[in-house]
Amino acid sequence: MPPLETADLLTVEFPELSEALHAPQTSTSLYRQLGCFAEFTRQAVARGELDLLRHCFAVADGRLRRADHSLAAAIETMYLHCLHLDGSTHGNQLARQLMPVGLYQAYARPHANMLP
Repeated sequence: MPPLETADLLTVEFPELSEALHAPQTSTSLYRQLGCFAEFTRQAVARGELDLLRHCFAVADGRLRRADHSLAAAIETMYLHCLHLDGSTHGNQLARQLMPVGLYQAYARPHANMLP
């Protein structure tokens, strides 16, 4: 899926992300867009906005289920990794309780560290 299409789909669901997703440094990079979306999701966690968090997870799950290989890899390596939920008991509970099954399976799957 081209980065612009991803930005447009996320903007439909979350209009408040429009400016960040369509910024020149972000609009051409799927990974930067998913990083923005992960930050938006983390903010929902920090503010305790569980309905928004559920919606974020549902949108991410829908994208993951309909993704081609490159988008699926980007969601798993960028969005899920950048949520930083796995560092706390509370974060793990949120993931288990609020993530749709498919997204949680991708979240829980061990990934190799990409850094040396």
